[in-house]
Amino acid sequence: MSGPRPLPSPPVPSAPPAECSHPVPATRSLVPRRGLLLGGALLALAGCGQVELGGPAAYTPPPPGIDDIYRAELLALLDAARAAADGLEDPGGADAEATAAAVEGLAAALPVQRAALLTGAESETEDGERTGSAAGASPTEVAADVPGLLALLLELRELTTDAARQVSGSLTRPVAAIGAHIQWAALRLAAASGEGEWSAPREAEDIEPAREVPETDPPSIGAESDYHLTLEQAQQEEWYAGYVHEVLAARSEDSVREDHEQAAALHRERAEQLAAIAEQDGGPVVTRAAVYALPTEPLDEATAAQLPTQVAQSLLTAQLALAGAAPFGRRPLPIAASLQEAGTLAGLVGELDPLPSLAVDEELAASDRGA
Repeated sequence: MSGPRPLPSPPVPSAPPAECSHPVPATRSLVPRRGLLLGGALLALAGCGQVELGGPAAYTPPPPGIDDIYRAELLALLDAARAAADGLEDPGGADAEATAAAVEGLAAALPVQRAALLTGAESETEDGERTGSAAGASPTEVAADVPGLLALLLELRELTTDAARQVSGSLTRPVAAIGAHIQWAALRLAAASGEGEWSAPREAEDIEPAREVPETDPPSIGAESDYHLTLEQAQQEEWYAGYVHEVLAARSEDSVREDHEQAAALHRERAEQLAAIAEQDGGPVVTRAAVYALPTEPLDEATAAQLPTQVAQSLLTAQLALAGAAPFGRRPLPIAASLQEAGTLAGLVGELDPLPSLAVDEELAASDRGA
């Protein structure tokens, strides 16, 4: 019987890869298995990887979400519009005084609107650096006349419309409010100057998502209770507006009666659309009342003259609130309605808050104006 077969010689370790600078151990040690595994992992990290022991891993920021994409573009357009408005020292126009007042009012409102879009970190960075000129990126080309300024404002209004349709609810309301003020201010500027072109805002059915939403940072919406509350309020305001214009039509001359009749029909149509949405979404449905209380009974001339303005202002506030609280698919109607009411107010009032329906920090507003 032959003796035991000799054990084979241990294999000769192969040469380490060219890209590794640390030698690979040729023989096994007597280190326990747990220590051996840990040691191997450390050698792998120290020898061939890109991670340095004790240092942070390389950070790659995620791509910007839809909120930041729209916000950056809106800030750039607001900067361009402000630079153009500040640069029009003598805008001229058919009514020079009214044109200058419109430009001055716009120049005062734009920095307040810009501040509303800044994040807290951005506000802190810019604090103390405001000098009265437009902060942020300077536009390479500045509009030099009223038509050029109106073209910028039209681009800004369209961008706010697209953004309000897609961004988070917390951002939608200030964005929609900016769009409403731009609509009001541009209409007054175009009328006073007699220059430039200003197209009507889009109808609700034409306000559709314009961009792909990044999956990494989707936008958000508010609570359902807020949506139902603002939806109820908007219905009430629309029904009331329809009744007011019907009363005004009955006591008006033929020259303006038709305008009130058309307004009454518009508001009742909106109220019906909102009621249908409320029924589908499980919200409160407001039905039309036969009679609504007016400020005075009987209605005197002074009060009747103020009613269209009061109605339009209440509608603007209600529709902007609804735009900020509504789910994405329900936003087109309040966005379009807020722009229409802002256009109505352009012919009724000489002043409008830079952010209609939202409180403005007066100290911040003065700081942004360079006061």
